[in-house]
Amino acid sequence: MNELFSEFDSVSKEEWIAQAKKDLRGKDFDQNLKSALWDRLAIDPFYTLEDRVAESFPTEFQAKSEIPGLPPRIWGNVVSVLPGDTNSSILNALENGADGLVLHLNGFENLDELVKGVFPEYISIWIKPIGNPLFVLNTFLGWIEKIDLDPEKLQGGFLWTPSDLVFEQNEVFQLGVELFTEIFELTDAFPNFKAFALKSSRYSESGANPLDALIFTLGELIEIIDQAQIKPEKVFKKALLEVSIGDAHFGEIARLKTFREIVSMLAGQYEVELESKELSLFSQTSDWSKSILDINTNLIRQTYEAMAGVFGGANFLWVRPFEEENCTEQERRIARNVSLILRDEAYLDKMIDPAAGSYYLEKLQEKITQEIQSGLLDLEKNGGWMAALNSGEIHSRVRAYREKIQNKVLDKNLSKIGANKYPASEKLRNDYPFHDFEEKSFELKPTRATYLFELLNQQL
Repeated sequence: MNELFSEFDSVSKEEWIAQAKKDLRGKDFDQNLKSALWDRLAIDPFYTLEDRVAESFPTEFQAKSEIPGLPPRIWGNVVSVLPGDTNSSILNALENGADGLVLHLNGFENLDELVKGVFPEYISIWIKPIGNPLFVLNTFLGWIEKIDLDPEKLQGGFLWTPSDLVFEQNEVFQLGVELFTEIFELTDAFPNFKAFALKSSRYSESGANPLDALIFTLGELIEIIDQAQIKPEKVFKKALLEVSIGDAHFGEIARLKTFREIVSMLAGQYEVELESKELSLFSQTSDWSKSILDINTNLIRQTYEAMAGVFGGANFLWVRPFEEENCTEQERRIARNVSLILRDEAYLDKMIDPAAGSYYLEKLQEKITQEIQSGLLDLEKNGGWMAALNSGEIHSRVRAYREKIQNKVLDKNLSKIGANKYPASEKLRNDYPFHDFEEKSFELKPTRATYLFELLNQQL
C-alpha cells in the first residue's frame, strides 16, 4: 500500500482550494462551499493533515474496567419509569436490554412495590423529582437503607440542580443553593451516586444556541461553587454532566467531547485534579429537533442523535420517545432498542473512540473550546451567571435564538424533513396532538424548532 501511495504527489490544502475555485468558474468559494455551524463556527468544505490541531484531545471516556473480557467501550442503556408505570413493565424493560432506570418520583410512591425484584447493585438508578426534591430524595434513600444496599454499590444520580427552583418555581437561586447543600449531605455516603446534574438540556431544549447552552451551564456551575460552602473537589466529583443531543450530528459529537474536557479544565482552575474520563456524561435525545408532523422521521433523528451520543462519549444514553408521556409501548420499545442496535449490531462498543483521528472533528473541538472559553470570560466579566439571570440576558438570548430558528423553519429557509419539506401523509400528521406553547417570564420551557410551522399547519 505504501508503494501505491508513493506514486502520487502530495497535494497541499491550498492547491485543493485553488482547484475548487477553478471548478466553481467564478463563483465565490466562501459563499458556495463554506458554512457556519450554529451561526458561530466557520466550517470549511474539507479538512486535511494541515488542519490537525497542535494537541490531541483525550479519547477515553471511562476508566479501564477491572473485569476481564468486557468491551473497551461501555455505556448504560437508560429508560424512563413514568407515573403510572407498573412493576411488571419495569422488569420487562430490564429483562429486554435496559440497564438503567430514570425514576420520575413525587416521593409518595411505594417503592417496595414499584421496583420489587429490581437489584440496584446491577443497574444505574436516576431520580428525576416531580415533587419536592428533598422529600423525593429522602423517600428514595429510605428505600435504599431499607433493602440494606452497600452504599458503594448505588450507581446513578439525582437529575436536579439548584436552578430548577429558579426556572420552574420562580424562586431565588440562593434557596436552590441551600437545598443543594442538604442534598449534598444526604448523598455524601454514596460515592457513586451523583448529587446533582449540570443540566445543559434546560437551555438547548428551550431553543438556545447549543454553544450558549454549555456556556450558561458552566456559568451556573461556577455560581454553585462560589455560593455553596462545599469544597470544589467534592462538587466536581459529585457532578453529573447532562446534555441533550441535537440534530447537528458531527457538531454534537464534538460538543459532547468538548463539554467533558472543558469541565476538566475548569476543575483545574480550582486546583482540582480531574481527568475528563473521570466525569460521567449523561446524554439524552432531543425533543427540540422533533416534530408532531411525522412520527417516522422522529425515529430517524432519534437514532442518529443516539449515535452522536455514543461517539461523543456518553456514559449513559437515554433515548427518549417523542412525547414520552403519551407514547405507545411500541415507541418505548423502539427507543430502548436503539442503544442495543448501536452496541450489538453496529459494534460501537468495540472501539474506545470511533471518531478519534478525524481532522474535522478535532478542529471543531478546538473551535468549540475557544468559543466556550471566550463566552465564559465574557459572562464572568459582566458579573457571572447570576448577573446574566437577574438582568434577563439568559432568557433573552435563549428566546432570540429560538425565534430565529423557528422562523427559519416557518419560512422554509431551514429544512425539516417530514415537516416543512416532504411532509408526511395526513394519517401521520394527526398522530400527535398540538398544544399551544405558553411560557411565563421566569421560565425556559422545552419546545420544538418546528413549533411555528406546526402552529400554522393547525390553522389551515
